Amino acid sequence: MELVHMRMYRLVDGKNLPIVESHVIYSNSGSFQLTAVSTRTMINRTIGTMEGQKHSNIDTHTGEVQPTATDVTLNPTSEAFLKEYKIRSSLERLIFHYAQRPLSKFSIQGLIEQSESLSPNFILQNAQNTVEYLLAYNARRLREFRRLPYLVVLNPSVAESYNGYLNTMSSLITASLYPPATLEENHAFAEKVLDEFINIHSDTLPSLSRGFNEVLHLVSTDRIKQFLDEHLRERISMRLIAHQHIQLSKALKEGTYVKGGKYNGVIKELDIYSVIKKNAEVVNDICLMKYDQAVEIRVDNNLYSNTYWSRAEPDLKASKKSDKVLFPYIEYHLDYMLTELFKNSFRAHIENKVHEPVNVTVSVSHSPLYLEVRIRDRGKGIPPAVLKHMFDYSFSTYESQEGEAYKTLNQPPGLGGNTVAGMGYGLPLSKNYIEIFNDTIPKDLDVENDAGRVKGSLTIQSYHGWGTDVYLKTVGS
Repeated sequence: MELVHMRMYRLVDGKNLPIVESHVIYSNSGSFQLTAVSTRTMINRTIGTMEGQKHSNIDTHTGEVQPTATDVTLNPTSEAFLKEYKIRSSLERLIFHYAQRPLSKFSIQGLIEQSESLSPNFILQNAQNTVEYLLAYNARRLREFRRLPYLVVLNPSVAESYNGYLNTMSSLITASLYPPATLEENHAFAEKVLDEFINIHSDTLPSLSRGFNEVLHLVSTDRIKQFLDEHLRERISMRLIAHQHIQLSKALKEGTYVKGGKYNGVIKELDIYSVIKKNAEVVNDICLMKYDQAVEIRVDNNLYSNTYWSRAEPDLKASKKSDKVLFPYIEYHLDYMLTELFKNSFRAHIENKVHEPVNVTVSVSHSPLYLEVRIRDRGKGIPPAVLKHMFDYSFSTYESQEGEAYKTLNQPPGLGGNTVAGMGYGLPLSKNYIEIFNDTIPKDLDVENDAGRVKGSLTIQSYHGWGTDVYLKTVGS
């Protein structure tokens, strides 16, 4: 019979902290019996490393167990345990390694520069860069999940989202070991790895929302808000990186790219009128299914002149109604935001029996390139007590609460937008979408006198009993 002392550690802020100590007595046959376990800290994340030392006696002066040179024979159960431990230990170190990597933020100009550089050699290098970026973002998300209280992560719905990131980590690590070396391999990488990544994370928000609703008694609302703000911002960045490489690869493969062109990737020169009308039709289809009613919209473009933000002399030449309003941006970002805003306005009109159209006013500036969309409804407005909480997360669905038209109830991306009510993430997620590039706007555009004007923003002005104006502002390249 011999004594083995094992200590398990967790990696926290770069330091190995002991979590569990155990004393195991081994018999000559290789079987073992656990005689004592002391838990120093509740284990709420994957354990990092494990040290095993075999001992034959204990120093009576120091109390330290002295190691011997005899090997320990483990039975199949304990061998499987140690094998699993090694895997988890390696994963912990990988997560820590990638989560510490500094990341430069993506800007609209940066995305356009990638488009202008598109070539066979560029796309192969960009595939490697894409994997490295996604690994770093994915590791950061796993790290933040592990910083949540233990019982929160144990919640099945939260764990479902967490496991999705674990599976993604495995897929990305494999992709980093075998980067594409040919255009055919890059096409397979875009279709298999990146499309799979987008699909895995396309519908995690409902599960996460349900999970946080179930653990509100275990963690503060402020802590959840902090987690979700960062989670949604980085989720948007991850999906943007993946979509950019997929679009560039598709343009190169199909031969539709323009050499040196700005719009080979996710940035496209959009006809804003068409985008607005398309999303209004989508929301009206939903309203017809739910309410058997549709809401008319009226679109105009006389909010500001196209030189308003630059303070230049205005162009006095009248524009024709048939003129297109073009603006370079990411279409699926605008689609999501406009859909969520129209859901609120249309529902307010229907539930308050307002028969006037919702007014949408568009303004585009050219120096700097800047877009503002105002959505004005007559849906009776928002009570002052509620207005200050419009960008807070709601963890309950519309069907379980009152039907007041001001409530922010929207469906997260990935569910097809087939309902007017949803998880209560619509406005806060839209705000994250519109602010995603704010940290990369050149300083010469962010002038002190116009602070906030040339940055992306989503603001609400409401007169209770009358209606609501929502202002969507964003900067182009």
